[in-house]
Amino acid sequence: MNSAELRPKVEDDKISVNVKWPNKATEMIETFMVTTNNSIGIMLGKENAPLPWRSHAPPDSPEVEELNAKFEAMGINIELPMPSVKKFGQSEEAELASMLGDWANSGNIQISGLEISDDDEVPQYLKNVLDPEARKDILISLKEAQEKASNLKNKTRRVVDHGLFYLLQRAVYSPDNLGHFGLNLDAYVHFTSPIRRYADLVVHRQLKSFLKEEEWVHSEAEITKISEQCTANSREAKTIEWELVANAFHLHLLRGGTIDSIKDSDDVLELKQWPARVVGLRNPWIFLDLLDDGAIRGKLHVSQLGDGRRLSTDEFGLTLIDENVKEFEKIVLSLGQKFACRLRGLDLWSGELDLAPV
Repeated sequence: MNSAELRPKVEDDKISVNVKWPNKATEMIETFMVTTNNSIGIMLGKENAPLPWRSHAPPDSPEVEELNAKFEAMGINIELPMPSVKKFGQSEEAELASMLGDWANSGNIQISGLEISDDDEVPQYLKNVLDPEARKDILISLKEAQEKASNLKNKTRRVVDHGLFYLLQRAVYSPDNLGHFGLNLDAYVHFTSPIRRYADLVVHRQLKSFLKEEEWVHSEAEITKISEQCTANSREAKTIEWELVANAFHLHLLRGGTIDSIKDSDDVLELKQWPARVVGLRNPWIFLDLLDDGAIRGKLHVSQLGDGRRLSTDEFGLTLIDENVKEFEKIVLSLGQKFACRLRGLDLWSGELDLAPV
């Protein structure tokens, strides 16, 4: 899923902001890097090397159900299949036993006799990886959903884009290989950036141990600690990056600055009124796409539409309603509608632009 990247440039006291979309060169470099990371993961996985695997889980079933319900209510002909939990080389009987076991454990229910062995020919490092065919089904449906969305009108297209994007989970470093759902790979490690990522350096050390036929530099216990630390640090670094970009962009706009994609736009008024579209409603926030192109997003707190009203979202986040008025007058905002807004400030906790009604 292509998404824009805001690129602030600070020179002395001057700030400029450009919007960068992926191009062919970007895609080519990323392809080489992904292939390398995958190859090293397979090579060291076959040797049962302790590694900080880069794991990416499929979407959660409840969130898929919620998004399907939202699409149905909006009349969008897109339905995503429920994610499978079938593991690599696992039989249908073993899959069912595993599901029943997870259900029983979640309710502290003691049951026995569900142990069914899996395929012994599956390498150890693939035992916890989602079955490739099961993974492929949901990935194909996501791709088809995106293709369908590209043919929709703006009112619904941005809503679908937003829903699909936030359906995906964040990748983590894990001592157990869980596979990489988003890249559709059975084995994936970070290897190509040892200068700036510690996880890559750890994988380099393990590879050197293998090539020299020596003991692993890092034990399984160390890898568990390293995986937890790298996950926490990478999220913190990403948050800081988002905040710095949002701060620079915010300051740039407050100074009257603009960006290349809107210099000649008639929609952006002198008072910096943004022709935003409502792409998400989740109490107490209204999520807005400022230019209706997916490049710049912000959020607005429902209290800013207050005047003493009790506002809340409906079950599927389709409308913002006023609970104190008659049924046919309840709807204050609907998902997909245009909603002019202005820049109010910056949400320091999330690094996102804080918006207000015009």
